[in-house]
Amino acid sequence: MKYKSGFGLIEVMLAAVVLGFLVVALTQLQLGNRESILRIRARDAAKIIAEHVLDSISSAGVKSLSGAGGEGIKAGCPDPLAKGLIYCNPNYIYHFEGKPQADKKTAGIPVETKYTVEVVISDADTTIKISDNTTKFTKAKNNSANDTLSQAAKATVTWLHKNAPQSIKMERTVR
Repeated sequence: MKYKSGFGLIEVMLAAVVLGFLVVALTQLQLGNRESILRIRARDAAKIIAEHVLDSISSAGVKSLSGAGGEGIKAGCPDPLAKGLIYCNPNYIYHFEGKPQADKKTAGIPVETKYTVEVVISDADTTIKISDNTTKFTKAKNNSANDTLSQAAKATVTWLHKNAPQSIKMERTVR
């Protein structure tokens, strides 16, 4: 009897098992990449939100920072007098759409993330007040000796990723 060339049943099944392990590993890798991308996009959106809120407050100027309990405090926020909040929105929702790379004409995957935004006025050393040591130009611009030139506003943006709280903090001097 002559030997036949080719693959036996055991060899084919072993190759199928190895190929199955490779497919499972690649699927897990893709799921991990997707979670990383969603986490990064959520963090980038939080940064955009913090910049937007601080820009809005900064454009209004230091005179608009009347202290705690302002119009920027929404329902569901903590007691504004306890924390010195000037802005709080517990339901700030940011929408972005993930576009697939292969076909830009198809609709992307809509992603909606709920953020909590809080801005606090800081009494830190970054608060600048007019004193006897200020320049003549500064005194000429501000006649009151007790006038505040700038204050530090600290924004904290919090969100949930896989049921774990995530947050970023950003600070800006409001003049």
